[in-house]
Amino acid sequence: MTKRRLPPMKSLRALESVVRIGSVSGAAQDLSVTHGAVSKQITLLEQWMGRPLFSEKRRGMIANAAGERLAAAMGEACRILATALDEIEADDGADELNVVAPATFAMRWLIPRLPSFQAAGPGVRVGVRPTHTTEDWDALPCDVMIRRGRALAPRFDPRPIFVEELGLVMAPELAGAEMPFGLPLVAAETRAGELERWFAHATGGDAAPDAIAFPHFYIALEAALSGIGALVAPLFLVDELLRAGRLVEPWPNLRVAGATYSVGVNPDGGNLTAARQIADWLCTAAGDCARREIGGGRDRVRIATDASAAADLRR
Repeated sequence: MTKRRLPPMKSLRALESVVRIGSVSGAAQDLSVTHGAVSKQITLLEQWMGRPLFSEKRRGMIANAAGERLAAAMGEACRILATALDEIEADDGADELNVVAPATFAMRWLIPRLPSFQAAGPGVRVGVRPTHTTEDWDALPCDVMIRRGRALAPRFDPRPIFVEELGLVMAPELAGAEMPFGLPLVAAETRAGELERWFAHATGGDAAPDAIAFPHFYIALEAALSGIGALVAPLFLVDELLRAGRLVEPWPNLRVAGATYSVGVNPDGGNLTAARQIADWLCTAAGDCARREIGGGRDRVRIATDASAAADLRR
């Protein structure tokens, strides 16, 4: 097929704009160029075509049949190009996954592990939106949602990934007491009842002492790290801090079960294949984490109770 020679694109754009708007001045403003530049491109196009493209130029730019036809073709070509660009941008957006997750889980567990997911080569970028318990989760746009405690909508086809194990942790300088009653305590308002459940389990039903309450868990955790008070915490989220010695858990046999984390895929998301990939990866990574911690003698994610240890505290 013989390649057809086409007029200069600048000249075609100038023609389309002049015919659409009806004046050289308007076209110049539309194209962000000077009046003279538009006139020059029209003259060049007429020379290239070997014919006039306007029947009237003095009292307004009125295109003749050839000018109308060429301008219409250029306008349609621009619309086709704009549609193609929109589709390409939409495809690019589909390669980015929006993951909604509880704030502390996102900061302390998910984000540090994301490089291993992306290194596996799924070819998608993952954006994480840390979310607080008090937000309206049902209204959050996402491809993948991870939630603690409350159930995901059935349409997300949720799968459990973690069951928290809660323990009382504190800065090393607070450790050493035989019983927890004299310790200063901190708690998170978003985790209501956890301190009370731990104390009830540890003491056989006694009420928990008053604690300094912070609005979010990650703030309460910083307070615990600073030595302000002991904190009932999900141990898999503070495991690295325990291993590094920044926190200690004096009574590891007095843990209680916490909430279940679930992951689900939004069926209305833009990239279901990649969303299912990251959901599968989360389940695998959670399982690997649990096996590693159990194998290392530091069970952070399964229920553990010890009646004899509780009895020791109650004495």
